Amino acid sequence: MDKATKTQISIVSFIAGLIMLFIPYLKNFDSVFPGISQYFSLMFYLGLLLVIAGYYLK
Repeated sequence: MDKATKTQISIVSFIAGLIMLFIPYLKNFDSVFPGISQYFSLMFYLGLLLVIAGYYLK
């Protein structure tokens, strides 16, 4: 894998992880996400793993 591809994967996984980390903070807006509130903890930990992987790949 060349350096440009590795950097792109790192940036995409880091940004996706950050987005997934902040989705659970939208619990106050249950009307926005009516069916996925049960998956907030899963999204948080998956986002944390993506942020760590993105940081590691940089």
